[in-house]
Amino acid sequence: MDFIFVIISILVITLLIVVHEFGHFLAAKLYGFQTPIFGIGMPFGPFIKLFKKWDTEFRFYFALIGGFVAIPETSDETSTETIKDMELKPFRKFPVYQRAVVAVAGVAFNILFALIIAFFMSTSIGLPKLLASNKIAEFVSDSSPAKQAGLEFGDYVISVNGQKIASGKDLQQTIDQYTDEDIELKVKRGEEILSYEVHSEGAIGVRLGYSKEYIKSATNILEHIYNSAKYTLETLLMMVLSIITIFASLFAKIGNLLGLSSISPAASLGEVKGIVGIVQLISEDIRNNLWMILEFAFLLNLNLAVINLLPIPALDGGYLLFLAYEALFKKKPSIALQEGLVQVGFIFLLSIMALTTINDIRNFF
Repeated sequence: MDFIFVIISILVITLLIVVHEFGHFLAAKLYGFQTPIFGIGMPFGPFIKLFKKWDTEFRFYFALIGGFVAIPETSDETSTETIKDMELKPFRKFPVYQRAVVAVAGVAFNILFALIIAFFMSTSIGLPKLLASNKIAEFVSDSSPAKQAGLEFGDYVISVNGQKIASGKDLQQTIDQYTDEDIELKVKRGEEILSYEVHSEGAIGVRLGYSKEYIKSATNILEHIYNSAKYTLETLLMMVLSIITIFASLFAKIGNLLGLSSISPAASLGEVKGIVGIVQLISEDIRNNLWMILEFAFLLNLNLAVINLLPIPALDGGYLLFLAYEALFKKKPSIALQEGLVQVGFIFLLSIMALTTINDIRNFF
């Protein structure tokens, strides 16, 4: 990884977190909450005071990846140690719905920012779409005609009976023309061009890989807005399903270790990436294509939104659970219970961070 691309990746991640916190900040200001500090970076270690505006001190922390806004009237986790030396007004009580809006505003801003990025992509390079390529990703079975003929994983089919093949769609349509016939396939393997005779039944028993293309299909501003919103919603739903699958796999694995369950995890936890892996992935891709920074900013925005809405104490979703309890039973959970659950939530999140960091280190080497 080149150092400059690592720095760009860190700045992108920090920007998205600051966007999230800015949502909390604006909603808090709307309802009159105190916001003594808005910090760029993590709230520990040395910092520089940038300026003071709207009764808020804006700071730059050298622990760069992150951001926060201290809102003491919501008992947020940044309020105890960080603001201990600051002069505050007497605390006010705010209704549940206002505190809920402040909690949700960060997620809303990430989704809105993702939509803006998607719109910019739609009007410039186009929105990404996965298309079947002419690369052989796997064989349907050991007896598939292509495998029996000698083709291998990673081969690119470049012609069928002399007809040039440029995409997976070309390959599927061309082979579909030949049923119960022997056909000649030319494939590219590394730097070699090889020929194989394969028996076709309208298919040759392979599954194709995918290539990503950026497609500009909109012709006016309304279509760009519609396509951007549709792409954002589809990606958001996909991420929700992915997060559910990952956590279901985690609990299944814990159950297996404790002997409480024999359910096989639905996904491999060894592939889950942490912050180190994300930085590595972003920096490698933007080195090859600077436009990729837009797509990763889009994806990380939505990922940040989904994760923060998880019903885990110490996240926005956990705080919303406390507010739901208060709205339902007309009283707040006890401070001891809230603090205990937040500590459990932190331990759980630190465990996830440890797991993903171990994965990152293992994958790196």
